[in-house]
Amino acid sequence: MTIDDVQVSVLMARMSDAAAVCRQRSLRALLGAGIALGLLASTLVGPPAAAGPAASDPPTPRIPARYLNQQIAWTPCPFDAQVKQIYPQAPTTNCATIAAPMDWNHPDAHPDIRVAVAHSRATGVSSGLMMTNPGGPGGVGLTLSVALALGKQQLFSDFDLVGFDPRGFGVSTRLQCLTTSEKLRALPTTPDYRERTAQTHRTERAEARLMADACTATEFGKFVSSQQTVFDMELIRALLGSERLHFIGYSYGTWLGGWYADTYPRRVGRFVLDSNMDFTRTQWQNVDFDPFSAQRRRDTQLFPWIARNADLITGMGDRPSRVLARYESIRAGLVSLVRSGDSTVRGDSLDGLVYSSMYGNTRFVRALLDILVHDEYQLDPSDDGDVDARHVDRAWARIAPALQAYDSLPGLRTRYGIPEAPATGTADLPVRSVSTILADARAEAKGASRSDETVDLGSIGTAVRCNDTTWRKGAAYYLDEADRMAAKYPYFGYLNGVPMCAFWPYAPQDRDVDLTGSPRLLMVQAEIDPATAWEGADRTHRTLRRTTRMVSIDDEGQHGHYVGSPSACAEAIGDRFVFTGRLPSSDDICQTSPLPAETQVFGVDGPVDGNTVPLPNRRAARPDPPNPMLQEVLDTVAAHRQ
Repeated sequence: MTIDDVQVSVLMARMSDAAAVCRQRSLRALLGAGIALGLLASTLVGPPAAAGPAASDPPTPRIPARYLNQQIAWTPCPFDAQVKQIYPQAPTTNCATIAAPMDWNHPDAHPDIRVAVAHSRATGVSSGLMMTNPGGPGGVGLTLSVALALGKQQLFSDFDLVGFDPRGFGVSTRLQCLTTSEKLRALPTTPDYRERTAQTHRTERAEARLMADACTATEFGKFVSSQQTVFDMELIRALLGSERLHFIGYSYGTWLGGWYADTYPRRVGRFVLDSNMDFTRTQWQNVDFDPFSAQRRRDTQLFPWIARNADLITGMGDRPSRVLARYESIRAGLVSLVRSGDSTVRGDSLDGLVYSSMYGNTRFVRALLDILVHDEYQLDPSDDGDVDARHVDRAWARIAPALQAYDSLPGLRTRYGIPEAPATGTADLPVRSVSTILADARAEAKGASRSDETVDLGSIGTAVRCNDTTWRKGAAYYLDEADRMAAKYPYFGYLNGVPMCAFWPYAPQDRDVDLTGSPRLLMVQAEIDPATAWEGADRTHRTLRRTTRMVSIDDEGQHGHYVGSPSACAEAIGDRFVFTGRLPSSDDICQTSPLPAETQVFGVDGPVDGNTVPLPNRRAARPDPPNPMLQEVLDTVAAHRQ
């Protein structure tokens, strides 16, 4: 839930020798914040609404000749030379922007937009065009395909690769969410979104309405949607002259891939859908999974992991119940400081940081450090009401070298915006939660010379969700749901507060995904995924059993697996399908590898074992070298929350 681009994580295969570690570090420095593979499938957009009319497929437009005949000015991408430094055998990756209609259904009614594309040709015999999407909605993916190939170099030899920034985001024509300094100054606040009070309700209503108004302030806001992006993908395929499209999509990328396969089933090649949304339902039904899936990952894996490694950590407890009690104590201290007006360091922001870090297994260490930084802060608040160097450094000193090996102190300092932090050459980012984004916008508004001065909140990916599916109008239903979920799932039940979609003025551009005529798609899904619940993926798979094959990873909670999965089994199945077209003969269950600093996998009695959460049935030792691209997505998601 970023108010900038929701960015994306790129998973690279593990490299064990020292030279490979250097290549990984160079790659991370190269790709930077703007090209991470954001696997954030969940956004602060609200719980399910009442069942609306069944979705029907919109008409599929013909591509007007002027778009098919456009001249494309390809030039080597800005990152191409550095890619070749990492892997000299890499083909040249060229970049361009192509023209596309703002509204594919009425291409003459609005100005054209531009879609940024990166393309490289196979170094061997090409199996066709491979496209990727990192997630989001709104994840920028211009560099994703080449980044995946740097980790799995057979992609360079076997495929023509294409990456793109979806319409509305990144280098493509951007969605502007415009408001005024006066409106920002008028926003109410709440000390803690978990506290389901009248003040919290007022704040959520006001923020949602402001963001909906902001993101529909220009005519483009209506057309930043999955279906319009699918039409852009088809234009890219046609311009690059490929008969079929192969695809690797993560998180929201599974939604986008499913919609493309339903729209253009005869164009579908080898589709890997990783960490799946329930893409046969609606966006508003999907966000209903977030509270229980987030709490399950925290309570069954993160907190037990902290407790098991208590001898490597100072002051968190040696039992999960003690870890939970300590977390709640830290959080309560933060809320008290905010309530008194002495602090900007929020308890709900800590929840969000931990949630984002739980996306990846190696980033359990980062989640732990976030908890410890906030503990140090609430024990010794700063005069300026923000985290400073002493809090970060003290937190770092509370974990043993065996855990420090999974992170870096300079990176942690940069994450918290410590001014004196030394340059690291990595893409660690200062923390940017919803509350800090709005706080920054308010600060900008205070300094405005005029009350009506325009403020751009950036490209908010939730606009895609609002355009995709039907939402209830008005706030009352969502407030009741958030209150109910907060009581049931105390960790993050309040995540789905009032969505800006409740005030969205446009009709949805949705479809009924049944994949009629499509070849089988490969679905890969971890059992304890915190962002895209296994139950939702399973429901889509059962709905589409004739056109999907599903591989589940038992006792695993990482969000995003192919490429670079902790499960060698899932990686091998993905490779076999991508490079040979062979699917497993039936659904399969894979095993995984231990969490950081551990030597065994600790079982979880989760949905793969039959312990599922019922879903609404409404229709409508020495660590491996760190994976820099996985760390990239986790850092970026933690830094940019919507």
